[in-house]
Amino acid sequence: MAFAPKACSLFLVVLLGVCIQLNRAQYVPGARCKCPETIMQTQEAIVDFEIIEKTHYCDTTEIIVTLEEDQARKCLNPVGKKAMFFVNCWNKMNKDDKKKRRCLKRKAE
Repeated sequence: MAFAPKACSLFLVVLLGVCIQLNRAQYVPGARCKCPETIMQTQEAIVDFEIIEKTHYCDTTEIIVTLEEDQARKCLNPVGKKAMFFVNCWNKMNKDDKKKRRCLKRKAE
């Protein structure tokens, strides 16, 4: 027994609506941030950093630094002194990965 074309179309529209609602139901602000916990500062030497700007998945700017000693990645609190230094330097460098070393050579005051 075959489905009528109208019944198939209706079924697909309903299925699409259900899928859209399920996708929206899974959204929890901040749930997809890479930094669930942050630190205000670190005394260890920083060899690299990554700045992830706000998205619809995460409502805060995230600053992830790589530490020299053990290559551990830590998340800095965006309102901390070092984090603000990196964000300001990053913006001055026009968000160019090739110029990122300039920010690392400078010292946060």
